[in-house]
Amino acid sequence: MKRFAAVAALVAAATATMGVTTASATEGTRDGDRASCAKTKIWLNDDWGCVISYGDRLKVADDTWDGNGARLRWTSSAPNSHGKFKGSCKDYNGSENGSEECDYQFPEGTTINYKLEQISGGEVVDETDGWVQAVV
Repeated sequence: MKRFAAVAALVAAATATMGVTTASATEGTRDGDRASCAKTKIWLNDDWGCVISYGDRLKVADDTWDGNGARLRWTSSAPNSHGKFKGSCKDYNGSENGSEECDYQFPEGTTINYKLEQISGGEVVDETDGWVQAVV
């Protein structure tokens, strides 16, 4: 009976450790994603946007409970794979639906200028002051 109790205790400890390891791995992925945005993230109220140089992605989140959408407008020093020098990444899905990510495929070393806007009915109702710059 003592052997059974000891094995049961080991299994319980191993299971508890596996749960912590899995949770930590999940947290690490999210922290890594945040870290890739950390140096380029801009805020407007609770909305945010950023440029992720690895993979030439832009990310935007409408996290303000105001009925407006969020748009990260961009211009670039070189055309992307579709020949565009400007565009926007939009999150109009509401504050409870997470962020939106846009993949633009810019050439290496491209300078991206970007700004965050709040949109209502297609019109800009608020925006960050000036443009911010990042290199992908």
